[in-house]
Amino acid sequence: MTYGIGVIGVGVWGCHSLEHALLQAGDARVVAVATDASMGAANYAGSPEIVGTAYAERLGAEFRPDWQAVIDDPSVDIVSAMVCPKRKAEVILAALAAGKHVVTDKPLAFTVQEAEQIVAAEHASPGAGFMLCGYHPRPLVAHLLDAIAQGRLGEIRAASVRFHFMGGVYPGFQPTEQWRSEIPSAEMTTIGSHALVTLCHLMEQPARTVYASTRNCFYKEYEEVGAEDWAELNLEFGGHAVGHVTVGRLPYRLPREDIRIEVTGTLGYAEITDDRLTIWPGEETVSLPLDGGAILAAQFKDFYQAIETDTPTTTTFAEGLHLQRILAAAQRSVAEDRPCSV
Repeated sequence: MTYGIGVIGVGVWGCHSLEHALLQAGDARVVAVATDASMGAANYAGSPEIVGTAYAERLGAEFRPDWQAVIDDPSVDIVSAMVCPKRKAEVILAALAAGKHVVTDKPLAFTVQEAEQIVAAEHASPGAGFMLCGYHPRPLVAHLLDAIAQGRLGEIRAASVRFHFMGGVYPGFQPTEQWRSEIPSAEMTTIGSHALVTLCHLMEQPARTVYASTRNCFYKEYEEVGAEDWAELNLEFGGHAVGHVTVGRLPYRLPREDIRIEVTGTLGYAEITDDRLTIWPGEETVSLPLDGGAILAAQFKDFYQAIETDTPTTTTFAEGLHLQRILAAAQRSVAEDRPCSV
């Protein structure tokens, strides 16, 4: 079948245009587009209606001033919810209530309560949800997860994930008070979500507690609106395993993003650096290219397969809820300077 896509939100900072990945990965067309100033801090000049209309015309779709009209359209099968986290629950809940499938960026919502409502709504809806987040589908991490599942590392006792995005903020982006008010936290959310989802896939049990700290290391404009550009989190998981996450947005550019993952088990150790995975004992080394476009396409092909076979999506809304609980506990930890329960 040809899937009809409805886009809600255009040009919101921190939200990728997932409808383009949907178009490339499956038989689909964009039917309708809606956006307005309340959808989130925008990265364009001009009125949202003018920008949204031009975007719809480019995709061969119709612009709808009322976003609910996109959801109510019977030709829309999938909603691309590209609004700021503060508006996500409203849009996603309406889409699921109408029986639509939903794709969105991380985080799933603004609060834990909203994320819980979304997961409950998905259970009651014929629609399926997919949250684009994390590095766990990347081939090297998938290979590592297979090794863990085979018991090659024994019981996992510790894991460390370091993600530093390189080369500064998005070109032309100026952090504003509006932008900061629309997300749970700054880089602890925007980059930290990727690291935390990856960490949770590597560990064998859910996170129990988190102790977090945030800092401003590089960007005065971040600090002026109360947004951190660096975060560190120490987590305790079931079975007394521990995890460590360091994330930051660095001002300089290296040939690759600064990504490093280490996993220690009772029988072995594994390390991912750039495009290489090494597993000990045996010092097995696997090198795979990090083709971001191919990885993104594979995730959306998996999404289509999931909704056609009624199987879980690559990153489910349930995982989004667990991420939201970790982020909320981390925010409390920063505010109170103590470990907090997830």
